[in-house]
Amino acid sequence: MADIRLSDTILRALALVSAHPAVFHVGTPSLVDGGGTVVVDVTFDVNLPNSWRRAGESPSGVKLQEVVRIAFPCGFPLEAPEVSLRRDFNRNLPHMQPWLTDGRPVPCLYDGDLAELLHHEGLAGILNQTAVWLERAALGTLIDPKQGWEPVRRDSFADDLVADAEGLRRLVDRKGGYRFFELDYLRMEANGSSVIHGHISGVSPKLNTDAVPRLFGETPTAANTLRRGRSLGLVVWPGKLPSGKLAISDVYLPETVTTVAELKQRAELYGCARELDTALNWLKRCLSGYTGGPFPLAVVLLARRPCNVIGSQSPIELCPYVVDIRSPNLFAEGEATPTRPAAHRHAVSRALLAQMAGGAATSERPPWTLIGAGSLGSKLALHLARAGNGPEVVIDKSSMAPHNAARHALIPTTGDMQILWMDAKARLLCDALKGLQQEAVSVVANVASILSSREQVRRAWSKRSWAVVNATASLVVRDALASSNLLPTRVVETSLFAGGLIGIITAEGPGRNPNTGDLMAESYALLHEDLAAAGAVFGDNAAASRQTLGQGCGSMTMAMSDGRLSLFAAGMSEYLLRRQREGLPENGGEVLIGRLSDDGLGLVWHVHLVSPVAEVSTTNGEAWRVHVHPRALAKIQEETARWPTSETGGVLVGRVSEASHTFHVVDVLDAPEDSHRSPNEFVLGTKGLRQKLTSYSEGVGWSLFCLGTWHSHLSASGPSLTDRATATAVSIARLTPAVLLIHTPTGFHALLADSAGVAKGGA
Repeated sequence: MADIRLSDTILRALALVSAHPAVFHVGTPSLVDGGGTVVVDVTFDVNLPNSWRRAGESPSGVKLQEVVRIAFPCGFPLEAPEVSLRRDFNRNLPHMQPWLTDGRPVPCLYDGDLAELLHHEGLAGILNQTAVWLERAALGTLIDPKQGWEPVRRDSFADDLVADAEGLRRLVDRKGGYRFFELDYLRMEANGSSVIHGHISGVSPKLNTDAVPRLFGETPTAANTLRRGRSLGLVVWPGKLPSGKLAISDVYLPETVTTVAELKQRAELYGCARELDTALNWLKRCLSGYTGGPFPLAVVLLARRPCNVIGSQSPIELCPYVVDIRSPNLFAEGEATPTRPAAHRHAVSRALLAQMAGGAATSERPPWTLIGAGSLGSKLALHLARAGNGPEVVIDKSSMAPHNAARHALIPTTGDMQILWMDAKARLLCDALKGLQQEAVSVVANVASILSSREQVRRAWSKRSWAVVNATASLVVRDALASSNLLPTRVVETSLFAGGLIGIITAEGPGRNPNTGDLMAESYALLHEDLAAAGAVFGDNAAASRQTLGQGCGSMTMAMSDGRLSLFAAGMSEYLLRRQREGLPENGGEVLIGRLSDDGLGLVWHVHLVSPVAEVSTTNGEAWRVHVHPRALAKIQEETARWPTSETGGVLVGRVSEASHTFHVVDVLDAPEDSHRSPNEFVLGTKGLRQKLTSYSEGVGWSLFCLGTWHSHLSASGPSLTDRATATAVSIARLTPAVLLIHTPTGFHALLADSAGVAKGGA
């Protein structure tokens, strides 16, 4: 052989091959493909057991020294070299590619793109994999039953069929059989041949001569090389042997089927030849009077393996093929009619989506309700649906408007169909969820009105619901949820503030304590402790503004990019997904506050665990409740411990909900220095109090304010006449309700300071 000039890159590669410990000899390189590819025969030492060395080969036909051809393409090292075996190498082994290279079998060395292995581990990685492959082929351990049966590699085939693998596997029984399914397909014509992309539906039609015109047909599309059609998919499975044992195919065969005759031979090996013949004969009879065609027939042989197929919980392997059929003889060239192996692609299913999201494909979809199908809510719904856990119910009272296209997860339609974009948000979102194979009920209604009717509540959620997720950012909705006793599950709320600088997630605790109202009040208190975050949320430019959306039309919303909103939506959806898989908090509630990084490219989330609140009912007037938060409770207990022989007190800070008749006491301010303490009385001073309260409330945009006062009793006594008189005085001085909280050794008492309540004689 004449000397050839090799590049430095190839010379370095050959030197590395020669130095590999498993390589015995490197042959003389040569050029092929017009001088573009360099090939070299490399002899590998195979580590055979001593008992096989005398024979010089293993029972599977692997020799003590195997000559392997390595072909370096002209694009090396960007392109990976191809490894092929001697022409007479046993192909009936796992991890074998379905094609030949110059008549030489090609091993499947790596589960992925060989070029990626090359760039990750270098040429040494490919040589290592080759040595390991040869040794495992010799020992018969290319398939590990503990790992599962390695399915035939099909990812190189041009034709592909989408089918619900688990649905087809469920057809298999002990009797054996077949079933026809409707097939939708696209036929692509190129270089005188056609390629089929088909979808085997779950619809099994009644097949007879009358049904044929409806089941078959093909029409051109706008693209000259593309035709769309309908045909049939035939699924065939084995039964049992004459002995009564199940027909199991335990011999690995590469995919070499090229004709109908070879397809039937393969069905014989899989134990379903009789079923295939019966189905094809019936199809031939039904097509005998039909003049159309040719049409692609998708044939899926279901092979029963001795162990579960890798990547599934079933021993059934799908082996799909495509062959053209037409009347009157079904196959134009009889048994010699070309038959093409096809790749299988999973149909969109909840199980597939869950698997791709890192979850368990066998887990059930948790039922939950989404309130709010706007920009944030729609993104949460689709993120969760793409993980297989989309909502069961979607509630929103509004319809789409053109401005929603700026941030909504759904894309506006075009042309004559654009008017459909104006439909109800809940309905449109539920339609999108159908495309991810997850049905959801749309409820176009106001949540407050739903909560006023037990009948409507049954449509909105059920006793088995995982959670209700509120993505509306509506104060009305939050108050309605917090005050309702018709919720059988917890509420998780997601909100954005300050033009997308701050995001908040709240999750209620067991028994809805703390509830969603408590947690948002707690969020404001946490922001008060973080001056920078509080400034962003409650600053002059932080509030929602009215955006002009048309002549004379506008909407109160926050202006931000879709990317920024999506940053927060992604984190929020990951939180929801984790909580769906692991469960909601067990020892209280949670508040998560996320802040946009200074460069605007990322988020930092801080998690705050919130213990249950102490609930105290007022003893006068209307039935109001006081929720004393852990922060406030701790400060009250510390203050009373400092004054064990005197009454003491301070000022209560928080929020009040008229809807739920609840005071949310999230914090306590110390009594002014001019306050008076004695064993029988506490008198709250006034020095600097107004300024202190104003400063506190302004720091959080008046989202927290003075709710009233508290003081202690040294004995387990209830409200005194002085306390009641104080409540009356406070009620006259305030237009909004206030509360007087009394701490005793045995618990709390509370008095409502409300002019309306006092007028009823409650005091």
